[in-house]
Formats: sequence, C-alpha cells, structure tokens
Amino acid sequence: MTGCGCSQECCTHEFESSLKKRAKIASRRPKFRRSESNRFPRLGDGWRSSKGIRSKMRLKKRGRCPIVETGYRGPRLTRGLNPKGKVEVLVHTPEDVEFIDPYIMAIRIAASVGKRKRAEIIKRAEGSGVEIVNLRQYEKPKEEKVAQAEDQEGATEGTEASEESDEDQGGNKE
Repeated sequence: MTGCGCSQECCTHEFESSLKKRAKIASRRPKFRRSESNRFPRLGDGWRSSKGIRSKMRLKKRGRCPIVETGYRGPRLTRGLNPKGKVEVLVHTPEDVEFIDPYIMAIRIAASVGKRKRAEIIKRAEGSGVEIVNLRQYEKPKEEKVAQAEDQEGATEGTEASEESDEDQGGNKE
C-alpha cells in the first residue's frame, strides 16, 4: 500500500506528482562546477570531486560552489526516466520493437543502425504505437508535414482571395 491510500504498487496520480516534483527539484538544482575551474581555464567546468586535504570546497566553506550530494536527487520513482516519464530502450533491430510496451517505454534507435533498417524500425514502431525518441527531421511522419503545408496554403489563398475581392470592388466603383 502506498502513501496515497491506493492498493496498487505504483498508482498513476502518485507517478504524475513525482514527475512534477522531479521538475521542481531540477529547477532548483545548482550547476555543479569543478573546484578551482575559475582560476585554471584548462580544467573546464565539468564536475570532478575535490580531493585535496585542505580543499575549501570539499570542507563546504561558505561562499564556495556546492558539491554533489544525495540531497539533490529526484524522487526514486522517476529516476532514470526520460522527461515524458517513460523508460528508454535502445533498439538495434526491427524485431526488438515487438517487445516494447508503448505505455511505459519509448525507444531510442542505436547510432550504428543504417538507413534501411532504421526506416523499418520506424514503420514497425508507428504500427504498434511506440514513441521514438531520436527521430530525425526528415523521418517525421508525413501527416504533420501535410497539415503544415495545408496551413501555409490556406494562409496564402486567403490573401489572394481578399486581393481579388478588392479589385472587384474597385472595378465596380469606376
């Protein structure tokens, strides 16, 4: 039994609230910087733990950058999930798509997959309703492209029609 009173192991409203909580925690999480990276640009900003015995940052002296600690972690329920709250699964072959649950999983096509096999994976994923995380711009579904094209055509047709009506009105007045 969970804290909300549901009998389920993981209920949906608790999951959604933990996703919101994760976003709130992430917005407050500081940018962790490497010790002395401002003095020595060659070190870079990427996080490395301080190891010196007299390191002010390791000793958490006032005015120093924050260090990575467990208190900055997000909720356990949502760790390792993508921003939409789904588990990402790496897919190498079209047959791998068959074992994906579209409600809790999203697929990421491996970088080593070629164009032909990638197209087959996309076709199977669309058929089973699975979300693909790393679609390229030219691989987006044609329905979206058609809808955008119709919107653009409708906008241009409206201006042409209004110009024609202006000409007719102008011609009638003369």
